Amino acid sequence: MMTKMAIYEKNEGKDMVKTAKYYKSDYIALGVLKSLITTTLAFIIIMILYAFCNAEGIVANINDLDYVALGKKVAAYYIGLIVAFSIISGFVYSYKYEKSRKGLKKYFSRLNKLDRFYNGQKKKK
Repeated sequence: MMTKMAIYEKNEGKDMVKTAKYYKSDYIALGVLKSLITTTLAFIIIMILYAFCNAEGIVANINDLDYVALGKKVAAYYIGLIVAFSIISGFVYSYKYEKSRKGLKKYFSRLNKLDRFYNGQKKKK
């Protein structure tokens, strides 16, 4: 039993202890915030790459571009991406938190069994 608990604590237990420090809403909010930051960075990188790949066309049509419409289009894509990834990450972090809680319950029940076993052994001596 002790070896099972040690293996569990070494592998899966690290992540579970981290989630145990947070309330569910705080853990999900932190996960969504991380997702928003990485999504924003990814969107910026994609926009820069798109501009580099189409630099010739952009420079050729620089005077004919409708910047307001282009800004609205980019903002719509960004907002759509943010909303989609926020919803997805909310579900993912909620699932991870619940899974972590179930694992911690099993871990603590095993700890209690082990404690009762050792207390029983001490009383026999």
